[in-house]
Amino acid sequence: MNKTEFVSLMAKKTNLSKAKCDLFLSQFKDAILEVCCKGEEISLRNFGKFSLQEKGARKFLNPQTKRYYICAPKKMIAFKGFKNFKYNVK
Repeated sequence: MNKTEFVSLMAKKTNLSKAKCDLFLSQFKDAILEVCCKGEEISLRNFGKFSLQEKGARKFLNPQTKRYYICAPKKMIAFKGFKNFKYNVK
């Protein structure tokens, strides 16, 4: 499912316009990015937790050239679903 299909599904379930659902989704994403970039975590009860993780530098092998390269450290946002959210999937 892509973003357009997801926005259509949200609009159908909430009886809101697609434009409002799209705006909500983009504002939700921006708020998560803003809070996580500050180093804080977001815990949504019965849903999950968003947090900022730092991946360290690592070595990797290019299989074509057989040369090793170093990948720079990076930061990324991680999501961990809570148990009751995960167990509802059948």
